[in-house]
Amino acid sequence: MVELNALGRMFPRNFVMGIASTLSMAGVNMRPEAFVGTVMVLCAIVPLVSFFLINPFLPKYALIVSLCLIFVALGIIYAWLLLRIDDRRNKVENILPEFLQLASANVRAGMPIDRALWFAARPEFGLLSQEVEMVTKRTFSGEPFMDAIKRLGTRFQSKTLERTINLLVEGMSAGGEVAALLEKTGQDIRNLQLLHKEISGMMLMYVIFIIFASVVGAPLLYALSNQLINITNVIWDRVLEQNPEGLPTGGMMFLSPQPPGITSSDFFAFSLLSTIITTAIASLIIAVIQTGNSANGLRIMPFIMAAGLSIFFMTNWIFSTVFAGILT
Repeated sequence: MVELNALGRMFPRNFVMGIASTLSMAGVNMRPEAFVGTVMVLCAIVPLVSFFLINPFLPKYALIVSLCLIFVALGIIYAWLLLRIDDRRNKVENILPEFLQLASANVRAGMPIDRALWFAARPEFGLLSQEVEMVTKRTFSGEPFMDAIKRLGTRFQSKTLERTINLLVEGMSAGGEVAALLEKTGQDIRNLQLLHKEISGMMLMYVIFIIFASVVGAPLLYALSNQLINITNVIWDRVLEQNPEGLPTGGMMFLSPQPPGITSSDFFAFSLLSTIITTAIASLIIAVIQTGNSANGLRIMPFIMAAGLSIFFMTNWIFSTVFAGILT
């Protein structure tokens, strides 16, 4: 662990502090220096192992694949952190209205705000209760309540929670009625969540269209185009076998038919890459429409990408079977 911390200290302090904030929002209880050092070691081991495994079979591409795996490993780690951050935010925002309603009832019963939050932190509130208990423990240990409650906002990447805490702090500073403020905030958050669900339901047709276009439409057209290019190349090969000097132009020198410059194998590789990119972007768009956060697209991206590639390979095989009679 000491060596990992030393590796992490090689990076600028601002970068390490940014990693610390990300780890805090993701709920990863690990020193940022140790985390950065672990990622460095992982990014060094993965390409080395892959190079020695791939080199005997594909010596020309072993180095390129190994270097690409570094970016893949970094992408997987980053996606994992994003999913944890999003999962924690969703858990907190879903139960925040009920928690605020209960805290408001405790304040109306005569409890101070710190004890009201403490008694509202019931086990059914899960993650939020754990974080609120940490806030109250810091308060009991002597930390000012304002500082402790502001620290809670940095533990989640949630604008809803952050705005709620800001309202609470400003209300307490202005001497307002905290119970009414908590109750009204909880009702507004619940109404906003219901509104988001209604909007998501209204956008269902757009989601269906995007899924159909990216998973079915685009792979189908790519497969058909690939077979048409293959047929064109075969026809030109047969023409050139019979007329090595090319097709006759009938005296018109400006007419010089040439075979296509794109082979079916080139277009096949282009189709695979385009299908992967299209389905990946479609996943992010669907996540924005349904949840308002593109990070949720990482959850459905593997399934949509696999469906798009499956459609492409299946339709490509069907078209190749259908057009086989033309090529014979």
